[in-house]
Amino acid sequence: MSMTKECCTRPVIESDYQPKGTDVVLGNNLRVYQAGDLSSKRVLIAAHDIFGFHPNTKQFCDQLAKDGFLVVLPDFFRGSPWTPDNFPPKDMQELFDWIAKAGAWEIVQPDIAHVLEHYKKGGATGFGIFGFCWGGKVSIRAVSEDFSNDILGAALIHPSFVDEKDANATKRPILFIPSKNEADMVPLYKIVQERLGEDAAEHFRFDDMTHGYAGGRGDFKDELNKQRVEETIALVSKFFNKHIKTK
Repeated sequence: MSMTKECCTRPVIESDYQPKGTDVVLGNNLRVYQAGDLSSKRVLIAAHDIFGFHPNTKQFCDQLAKDGFLVVLPDFFRGSPWTPDNFPPKDMQELFDWIAKAGAWEIVQPDIAHVLEHYKKGGATGFGIFGFCWGGKVSIRAVSEDFSNDILGAALIHPSFVDEKDANATKRPILFIPSKNEADMVPLYKIVQERLGEDAAEHFRFDDMTHGYAGGRGDFKDELNKQRVEETIALVSKFFNKHIKTK
C-alpha cells in the first residue's frame, strides 16, 4: 500500500488565502464548498486530505474552476479534520485509527451519493473526482464502486493508501500524479491501461516536489511549488476535459 513517511510527518502550511467560492449545506447536513459556474453541467468532486477545508485546497479548487468546471469540495470530516497542532502525532497508531474511522468508505460513500444527487438535480450530467493524499484513495475507490456510472474519471494527486487492488478494480480512467516521495505508480498505471485501454491511464511524476505539495502541506508562496501546482491543475483540467462529455 502506497504511503510515505512525509505523509505522517510533514507539517501543515499556514495560508492567508481568501477563498472565492461559496458554501452550501445539503440535506444530509453535509457542507460543500462550491467554486465556479453553478450552471455548469460538468462537476468535479474534490476529496481533501486529512486536514479538511484547508485554504490551499480551496485555492486549488478555485483555480481549477476557471477552466469551466463547477468544483465542489464536500466536508467529509464534518468540521472535525485532523488538527495541525496534533501533527506529527506522538502516536502514529492514533492517526491510523482515526483515518480508519473518520475516513472509512462506509462514511464517505453516502456523502458522495448525496453530492451526486444534489448536482444532478441542478442539471449536471458529467462528473469527475480528484483527491489529495487520503482523498486520492477516496477518488479511485469512487470509480471502482457503484458511482462509476456517474463519475467518469479520477485524478489522484500525491495519493496515499493506493495499491494494485485499486488499479485492478477501477472502472474508469485514472490520472496518477505522484510526488518524489510516493512509491512507483507506473505499475498501477500499466494495470489500468491493460484493463481499460491505453487512453484510460495517465501518469506524471513531480520528482522535485514533496508529498502534499498541492494540498495542505504545499507552500504556494514558493515560486517552484506554485509553478508545480499550476502544472498539476493544467494536467487535471486536460484529463477531465478529455473524459467528461456532457449531454
